[in-house]
Amino acid sequence: MISITQILTGLISALVGGILATYLKSYLDKKNEIELSKQKINEDKYRSMLIFMACALDINKKRYFSLNEQVLNETAEDYLNQIKEYYYHSILYSSDQVILSIKDFIDNPSQNNYIKAAKAMRKDIWGEKTKLTFDQIKL
Repeated sequence: MISITQILTGLISALVGGILATYLKSYLDKKNEIELSKQKINEDKYRSMLIFMACALDINKKRYFSLNEQVLNETAEDYLNQIKEYYYHSILYSSDQVILSIKDFIDNPSQNNYIKAAKAMRKDIWGEKTKLTFDQIKL
């Protein structure tokens, strides 16, 4: 025969298990929401930064992009200054590799450093290295 102690033990175990499962699900959902939010922020920042980098390399490319510029950038140097601002922001949210690749671009703006930064950004967002080579990516 089942005793009252066994019944209470079973009920308490089920209750504690339910509370723990609910807490764990809530924690994991919140963590996932934060990761998705971070990924969206990075994606938006990286997209803008890549456009600014392209314009720093060739100011004539400006006409091909829809830009939300806080300050009107008129020269390649203006775009380089905008990239520097994003660089300082990136210290908060970017991986080490992205930060270093942006710094390399700022120090030496080139198509090679542009693609290096883009590949680092892609890895940071999606967690995967690209198998594309420099020659496959460059235009």
